[in-house]
Amino acid sequence: MKRIMHVVVAVALLLTAHISLACVGKTIHLGISSPNERLMAEMASLMISERTGSSVQIEVYKDSRALYEAVKQGKVNVIMENTDRALEVLGKTKSAGAAGLDSIKSEYRKTLNLTWLSPFGAVPQYAPVLTADTLANYPALPKLLNKLAGALPNDTYAKLLKSVESDDKTKKVAKDFLKGKKLI
Repeated sequence: MKRIMHVVVAVALLLTAHISLACVGKTIHLGISSPNERLMAEMASLMISERTGSSVQIEVYKDSRALYEAVKQGKVNVIMENTDRALEVLGKTKSAGAAGLDSIKSEYRKTLNLTWLSPFGAVPQYAPVLTADTLANYPALPKLLNKLAGALPNDTYAKLLKSVESDDKTKKVAKDFLKGKKLI
């Protein structure tokens, strides 16, 4: 009986160790290409690192072309994208509303193998966009990031942007906002 109990405890410890190592040491690369995306990237970064234990590296690219090239090369897992730029990337004209966003989501999935999550709320609508590999390797990530859906109405986003004076302060503003919303 003792032997069986020792085996059960050993298996439980091994399983626990394996599960806890699932996030440890992994880094999610979050790409942005404009200063306006920095605040949302910091919010996503804080949510991911505090809720999953995964490290997040925010990488700034000189323009959307460089950002999408990094995505194609597998150097970026998540991007902060807005509907206006997404339409440009797709070579489409601007269209408003839910129908426009649904069209973007569909086209991104078909042509770029990228998945749009729910927008954070600012106009133009910004949303995290994940690669297929990221979805496969981090299946809980969409549910986590979708907690930010609608969290940034235009007036709130504008106030937060005004309070950001430097990159160092961006992280503090994002953290204070998320704590205020009880998201971290």
